[in-house]
Amino acid sequence: MLATLVPLFYEDMSVASYCLYAQKENMYEHPHLLVAKKYDGAGSIVGIEVFDSVSEDDLVANCSIIIPINNISLFSNIEEQLTGFAGRIVLLVDQTIKPEESYNKRLLDLKNKGFKLAIKDLPLAEIEKFKFMLNDFDLFLINSETGDVIEQAKAFRKYLPNVDFCVENLHSMEEFEKAKSSGLFKIFEGTFFRIPINKSDTEVSPIKINYMKLMTVINQPDFDLVEVANIVGQDPALSINLLKIANKLTINSNIRSIPQATALLGQKEIRRWLNATLFNGLAAGKPNEITRLSLIRARFAENLAPVFDYAMRKDELFLMGLFSLLNLILDMPMEKALEQVGVSNEIKKALVSNEGVFSPQLDFLLSYEAGDWREVSRLMVLHDIEMQDVYDAYVEALKWYGNMFI
Repeated sequence: MLATLVPLFYEDMSVASYCLYAQKENMYEHPHLLVAKKYDGAGSIVGIEVFDSVSEDDLVANCSIIIPINNISLFSNIEEQLTGFAGRIVLLVDQTIKPEESYNKRLLDLKNKGFKLAIKDLPLAEIEKFKFMLNDFDLFLINSETGDVIEQAKAFRKYLPNVDFCVENLHSMEEFEKAKSSGLFKIFEGTFFRIPINKSDTEVSPIKINYMKLMTVINQPDFDLVEVANIVGQDPALSINLLKIANKLTINSNIRSIPQATALLGQKEIRRWLNATLFNGLAAGKPNEITRLSLIRARFAENLAPVFDYAMRKDELFLMGLFSLLNLILDMPMEKALEQVGVSNEIKKALVSNEGVFSPQLDFLLSYEAGDWREVSRLMVLHDIEMQDVYDAYVEALKWYGNMFI
């Protein structure tokens, strides 16, 4: 099974929801899935197993969880399958749900049991048929790729005066700003939040300059632990974070000083965890999802190292994932951003020009987190990767993020 959690945002760029995207089988090993365009889990909700491994704390507190369902899984034992995240589950239906009383009765039953309802891919020409059902829905999704979203929203609003609107597939900040300024949408989805600001240069605050200098030191092949301990010890926030991390990573220890923490962790762990901690500092003032996504990418890339036959270079893959959005964090071109923190040439090749030995792993990460299961399936076949290994690597990355940073 493959599963990923895709964020949706409020207009202030805080996370409103995570939508579950899942695929049960490899599309290229099961070609019927390439043309069926259906959820491939009759009688069950594909991908909900991910929530057996991920606690509420691994996700942003109080955000909703959107679960796609179809005309078959609607009549399954949803109440038993989705027992966590009380009051936060939004069931997302599409056109496989028909405007018939049997469907409406089941949806009302689920609504009365605390589930919220959302619908997508409903053409304007069909809305009269569905009108008797739609007043009980909480969220209506409008796809920007099917036409002008503002005009669509105005037309749909005549029929849906009390339903929140979500706009899907926004791919630039200009599209996001236009949709936001219309006042018609409450929720926003798309890759727009990952698009870099088109700047050739920008000022960086003094504290961020210090963080980048420290990153440059710790990303050298060999660095002095005493020097790092002295630098960290001059920053109270860094000192507290490092002590917390060190005590989490060492069993039955009570680490009370920075030199003790650096000595016990050693170069390898100090490099990894201090990079992550410093990155959080660099990302201050940015949407939280950029930080979360970067950290999960880092751990996911590290976990995937063995399946790509790069187990000996997993630390580099961790950094590649961590710094894959550094251009957004620093508001500067990727090549210049990477110069600020000091990374290997192979990481630079992958992130700047998508070349070199790490580019296949980067392509895989990006396709996976977008839920592009066709491309993920192709890459798994190409690189002889087992689906379960990928799923385990992703779930572990979610758990790691929750344990370390929440």
